[in-house]
Amino acid sequence: MRVLLLHNRYQIQGGEDVVVAQEAAALRSAGVEVEVMEIDNDAISGIKAKLSTTLHLVYSSAMRDLVRARIRSCRADVMHVHNFFPRFTPSVYDAAADEGCCVVQTLHNYRLLCANGYLFRDERICTDCLNARNPLPSLQHRCYRGSFAGTAALNGMVLFHKIRKTWVERVDRFITLTTFARELFIPHLSLDPEKVVVKANLVPDIGLSNGRKDYALFVGRLSPEKGINMMLRAARTGRATLPIKIVGSGQMQDRVQREVESGIVDFLGKKSSAEVHELLRGARVLIVPSIWHEAGVPLVIGEAYSAGVPVICCNIEPIVSVVNHEENGLLISPNDENALADAITRVHVDNKLHEKMSRNARVTYEQLYEPEPNIQQLLEVYAEAAAHRYRLVKR
Repeated sequence: MRVLLLHNRYQIQGGEDVVVAQEAAALRSAGVEVEVMEIDNDAISGIKAKLSTTLHLVYSSAMRDLVRARIRSCRADVMHVHNFFPRFTPSVYDAAADEGCCVVQTLHNYRLLCANGYLFRDERICTDCLNARNPLPSLQHRCYRGSFAGTAALNGMVLFHKIRKTWVERVDRFITLTTFARELFIPHLSLDPEKVVVKANLVPDIGLSNGRKDYALFVGRLSPEKGINMMLRAARTGRATLPIKIVGSGQMQDRVQREVESGIVDFLGKKSSAEVHELLRGARVLIVPSIWHEAGVPLVIGEAYSAGVPVICCNIEPIVSVVNHEENGLLISPNDENALADAITRVHVDNKLHEKMSRNARVTYEQLYEPEPNIQQLLEVYAEAAAHRYRLVKR
């Protein structure tokens, strides 16, 4: 089997970029011929480049030709699209059809349902566009980067390809990262349920704890939907008996830095994967205070579980699908800083509970995240996609 992975990278590296690299490596280890075709958004600088990107957002004939040539040169059987937005555009699906190549699409975020991709606005979960069955609320609030024109262009792209039935007819299999996301995408994109598969991201084993266990750790994007404000308020209460180390970068970085200067938290900034893994192995607990519906369970949860580190998170789908209260972590109410501070203290002082959750965290990793069964599932998805495309061609 020959696979072409297609991915439009972000300017700030995120979990999707890591997943593409990890899946490529794991597929190669399984004997699959893999090529990765990536572009990034760094080229979108200046008014001319931004205007060109916006004008070609719905469809890019140039990208169709470019991707078609790559499919032909590597003789791909499967084109696995991780992210086509904004530069690849949905034209890449036609490129695959031109070459008789089947298509798999991983839905890493809610971009096809929500202009900002998060289903989150103004510090709250937002499903206004889903409930209204139209994108007018997103235009009113300029949900894509605060731009009316950008939001309109994005909505136009989604609407055009819904009418054209691109998602229904051009993609042979979709992968969602959680059941929660699957149940959102199927009705709102009019997808055939048989074509939508739930597969969690694979997580390499980072190794068990190094024995320190003297701090709580947050790793992730520093933005409102990640619950940063709640975490900082929890630190400010003085009720948590473990120091909180924060790793990451993002729009709230200055806010976090101010709290560091006040001695409330320890901000470590952006770290390499190896450095993050070392910090995880030394943590007593991982804090994941997200207050939105994550499109996929954050990779860092699987990494923490592999190290036997339990998790504290908010009682919100879909994270609750992998965190069982008092078994491999603790669940708290969203936006409750006192509950978060108390949970950190409980993990610190209750050694018996911590030992139990640590053992179960490792078991959860072995059940859900180990690379070998994950890649086998992905290969099955590829085979199903190829069989579906073959049936369509034979009609």
